[in-house]
Amino acid sequence: MSPNEIDRKIAVIFVADVVGYSKHMEKDENATFKAYGECETILNKLLEKYKGSIFNTAGDSVLAEFPSAVNAVECAVDFQNELKKRNDNEKTEVKLEFRIGINMGDVVMKDGNLLGDGVNIAARLEALAQPNGISISKSVYDLVVPKTKVSFNDLGVQKVKQNTFHAYDILLDPSQKRKIKSQSSFNITMITSIAAAIVILLGGIFYFNYNIQVTENVIVEDMKAYKPIILVKEFKILGENNSDNSFGIGLTESMIATLTQFNGIKVLSRSTSTHVSQNKLSDREIRDLYNIDYTIEGSLQKIGDKARITASLNDLKKENIVWSEKTNFDFVNIFDIQDDFSNKILSELQVNTFLGEGKTSLSKYFPSFELYTKYLNVHTLWTEFNPESNTKAWKILEDLEKEIPNNTQVNYVKVNLIMQTIWLGLSNDPKVDEQKMITLSNENLKNRGNFDDYATKAIVELWHGSKDCKLVVDLMDKSLDLGKHRWNLYPASAVYSHCGEYDKALSSARLGLELLPNDPRWAITSSLVSTLFKMSKFKEVVEALEKNINAPDVGGLILGVYTASQIELGNMDKAKKIFSRIQKNGRLKKSIIKTRMFPKGDTADRLIDSLEKIGPIPD
Repeated sequence: MSPNEIDRKIAVIFVADVVGYSKHMEKDENATFKAYGECETILNKLLEKYKGSIFNTAGDSVLAEFPSAVNAVECAVDFQNELKKRNDNEKTEVKLEFRIGINMGDVVMKDGNLLGDGVNIAARLEALAQPNGISISKSVYDLVVPKTKVSFNDLGVQKVKQNTFHAYDILLDPSQKRKIKSQSSFNITMITSIAAAIVILLGGIFYFNYNIQVTENVIVEDMKAYKPIILVKEFKILGENNSDNSFGIGLTESMIATLTQFNGIKVLSRSTSTHVSQNKLSDREIRDLYNIDYTIEGSLQKIGDKARITASLNDLKKENIVWSEKTNFDFVNIFDIQDDFSNKILSELQVNTFLGEGKTSLSKYFPSFELYTKYLNVHTLWTEFNPESNTKAWKILEDLEKEIPNNTQVNYVKVNLIMQTIWLGLSNDPKVDEQKMITLSNENLKNRGNFDDYATKAIVELWHGSKDCKLVVDLMDKSLDLGKHRWNLYPASAVYSHCGEYDKALSSARLGLELLPNDPRWAITSSLVSTLFKMSKFKEVVEALEKNINAPDVGGLILGVYTASQIELGNMDKAKKIFSRIQKNGRLKKSIIKTRMFPKGDTADRLIDSLEKIGPIPD
């Protein structure tokens, strides 16, 4: 499928979520984990019975697709009834309750996941549902009402966040009948204001001022759960030197870096911005492909030391411009202008901003935008991960170190460049280079200690240092506690997977794919499916890769994991077809399997044994 094509279908979406999961975890974490596992087992059996398939999970929630609305409703009813039996048992220690929402609508298929309003409305219905209850949309109601024996309660037209839909409760018990005002909405400014006063005392959380339907079941947590997804388009360079877009790339990256500091929004990566630019995607295509709420786009015109920047914030759902501004300034002050624009953008999104002294780091590390752009060129070359780019990166880095010596941010990319040099087989003395990495990563952790530094230290320790998984996991936990970012989510997934923390590995990979949906070089996808294979979740491996497995740039390891999963599922014909590609391109060897994602041996041996049922794999 070409990048411009959107893969759509009509689907029945089932969303189930635990009521008060955090409170249960705070009270007794181990017992709650056990209880959730028991509920999960019940649900999985029913999903198999009614032919439902999970396409996403988020800790205490499950998103599944069904072949029919009747199947989804019957599964939901049976699940709630089974949970009631479980909770009525005196021996049940932790009595978990679920809310369920079901919708049928148009969805976008992307990397094994389902996106779009069809999914969003199902999630809103789940939030609308009562504990132990099921809420469905009218599209589902119209199909199931003549084919099921359950009773329904008409809730009328409801509005939750930006979605408006006609909802019905399934009455498992007469006591569940309730009244909810239709089409009424209220502004949560008052709640937000009260909450903000509390938040100031607790350390700061960002809230949004959206209209939301008043119901007895809408809680503050749900109000603040939604985070707008933002894409910063590549800034255009006008006027002199407009053939060199390094300033535009630098401005794009710095804007992303600034906005990423705020937990109240999701900002997609620059590689996604590049993908959008290269493929000349329209706003509608961007919206449908990535489920994006807003784009930021602009231009920079530089004449000597003077510059003009133009930027706008565009609402893709409403298809209008929310905010735009044009500013003339001295080029040396570009960081200040960028921060000012970021503040205004965040203000338009109604995110509380605290961009003050010490909050943004770019001007602290780079005295000029030219130096920042030079650093960014090093960073970009490093991400290309090939010998030629590695050599070019070192040349620029050496010049950069002369101009700004002992720079913490430069040292951060230097550690990663040294590691890459070793992995590419370009190091003259790997042992000496390993010691350089350890020294630099220790200094950065001591002198700065941000999420990048903790993540880098974790990687260095795992592959070139102590190899102590307890230490490594603690370091990565600290990194994610300081902020979840595209640059620490992928290594987090790989580190957690290596150390057997599979749930953490999956959640890191899935969030990483949200922020980096085009996943350059399949890095995050590789970690995701390798972890799933370790967990023997072969069906989920296939589902994650099915749509894009025929892409020409899929790596040998991913092809191998996919093929082995098909073998484990008994789909030998499909496995043989992909295995022939592995044999033709020669991109998979036993040594790669054992060193890349499966170093512990048992899983590597299983993968190799599965593949060799079809044919030999070179050493």
